[in-house]
Amino acid sequence: MNKQAILIMYHNDYYILERLLKQIDNKNIDIYLHVDKKVTDFDFTYTKNLVKKSNIFFVKRMNVKWSTFSQIKCELSLLKEATSKNYSYYHLISGNDLLLKPSTELYNFFEKNNGKEFVAYNNIDEHTPESILERIKYYHIFNSYRRDNKTIIKKVLCKLYYHLLNIQKKLKINRLKNNKLIIKKGANWFSITNELAKYVLTKEKEINRMYRLSNCADEIFLQTIVYNSKFKDKIYHESEDEHQNIKRHIDWNRGEPYVFTIDDYQELLNSSAFFARKFSSSKDHKIIDKIYQMTNKK
Repeated sequence: MNKQAILIMYHNDYYILERLLKQIDNKNIDIYLHVDKKVTDFDFTYTKNLVKKSNIFFVKRMNVKWSTFSQIKCELSLLKEATSKNYSYYHLISGNDLLLKPSTELYNFFEKNNGKEFVAYNNIDEHTPESILERIKYYHIFNSYRRDNKTIIKKVLCKLYYHLLNIQKKLKINRLKNNKLIIKKGANWFSITNELAKYVLTKEKEINRMYRLSNCADEIFLQTIVYNSKFKDKIYHESEDEHQNIKRHIDWNRGEPYVFTIDDYQELLNSSAFFARKFSSSKDHKIIDKIYQMTNKK
């Protein structure tokens, strides 16, 4: 029987992670967990013992920063670790996610659709806007300080980031000038087959060269690889909603993204998605408990 792997990028809110791992627990699903280096009090032994049926593997830790290449590096690290065991599907999720359906339903759906690639696109066949291309056509030096700028030195580096970006625009710098790839963008979360996962890893040198000094390219690199390959014809499509096509329930209209509360329970209950993000125990732990109870009924 095929097994599937769920790859988790965790950086905070253990209350959610504990319930998520118990939701996943399934003999046909293994878990690969990356714990961000910024997390200082993580109990690996306790966490490993939370699951009884799944195997759980901890991936080498790194310091992942929003919008930087470290996000892509983390995804590749998770894929490298997991592909050594050959799963039928690899599902990338956040530690702030929850399952909306029992893990058996998740497993059965993807086995039924085996061969399809669940990769999100914004308007797949339309021209990619300049605002997206700018994420990789310029050298985004000191990008990590755009949010992490609380000290004087970091504030200076943050200002320098924007200064260097403006200079590049005036000089009409374009790292994509000789690149013939069609650039595409979409949500960074995915569910992909073993064949695609291994194909992505063959592109690691190209990924490093093209995206190392990029901005938010975790929403671009996989979409671009798939669109410019044979896997483009295997993309799962059921609606014009990019998140629905990857079986995720995410709301960018009410937030960045919106954090679900108990008032959204019926909406989540009626969703056809398998994963939802995001949640926060400090904002509303009741919805987390309610979803957990719903998916773990005996």
